[in-house]
Amino acid sequence: MHRASHLLILVAALGLAGELPASPRWPSGACSIAEAVTLKQAHALNAQHELPSAPNLLRTYLAGDAGATYASVLLAEVGQNANKPANATRLLGEAPSDDPQVLAEILAAGKVLLSEQRYPEAMDRFEAVLQLSPHDQEARNLELEAVTKLAVSAAQAGNPEAALKAFEHARTKMPDNSRLLMELALQAIELRLFSEADEALQTARRLDPHDPDLLYASARLALEEQHMPAAEAHLRAYLAARPNDASAHYGLGHILAMEQRDDEARKEFVRSTELQPLQAESYYQIGQLDLNAGQSDEAAKLFQRVILRDPNHGGALVGLGQIAFQARNYPQAATFLERAVKAAPEYGPAHYYYGLTLARLGRKTEADEELKKATELGQAAAKPVQAAPTGP
Repeated sequence: MHRASHLLILVAALGLAGELPASPRWPSGACSIAEAVTLKQAHALNAQHELPSAPNLLRTYLAGDAGATYASVLLAEVGQNANKPANATRLLGEAPSDDPQVLAEILAAGKVLLSEQRYPEAMDRFEAVLQLSPHDQEARNLELEAVTKLAVSAAQAGNPEAALKAFEHARTKMPDNSRLLMELALQAIELRLFSEADEALQTARRLDPHDPDLLYASARLALEEQHMPAAEAHLRAYLAARPNDASAHYGLGHILAMEQRDDEARKEFVRSTELQPLQAESYYQIGQLDLNAGQSDEAAKLFQRVILRDPNHGGALVGLGQIAFQARNYPQAATFLERAVKAAPEYGPAHYYYGLTLARLGRKTEADEELKKATELGQAAAKPVQAAPTGP
């Protein structure tokens, strides 16, 4: 069996067993305890993509034990002999890309690691296969699955930067994978790294110009950058391919509403509700359009519908509070708005209108606190509502 075959099995066994099992398939020669410990440490570093720590550790060990076969093979595997390609080729030997048994063994090891949520180690296995067989579709799919799950877990742990780095790492292994590039772009958008997101999306669209999901991602980037004409164009192109996507109709309606094209926006929100009746957001947006048009009764009905679906919908609670305020029903307004600030404490309009209501109720100190909070949250866009006139 080729030296690279021994290598792949060695790496898989290290990840699964944590030690060097006895096997006639390993490179010839004894493995000392010191070498085994070094291998385990290097593999742990490599599994977490702590580069160049793993190769440096191996090189330090090899400086004192040049005949350490296992360490030499693992050093070649971690791919850090970029400055010595001839030596790496000699160590790896002839890549067994035509040996399906070896590739299957490594993929199987990677799948086990993936099922155990050991994502970096699983990625190492899939990347080893891709190094030998770059177009292996199963390895590509598994690499994408593993890096996506790794990124999601990092983001959920409050480390979105690590999530982005995971995608950037995978890109070095699969630079021609448009789906990977899209995920990288979406993560970059979350971090407001718009230039990186734009580059990734443009590359992805060159690779696969007919993927509607890339249009949707491009629309999201344009919206974040406040490039409304581009965002609208991307979403309309997406809807031409997928006309029954309720979320896309909602997104287009949102863009049109921001541009104060209320009639067009209403049409998109209504279409979204027709496609997905069991939702809250489009009903809320239609209610907001009605409220802005002075149709308080219609707006109230829609806001109540939203609250039935989502009792903690901050926007709908604020809308009901505004309507009560306009009707001079300040106690009812306070009830809705108090719920709003509890449900959405970072939503400036909730604090703003609650402050106005508390002032009308004579609770000046609390009102000042709420208005101050609204100012801190940047509540400059909210327009004060006026109580309805009582007549002469």
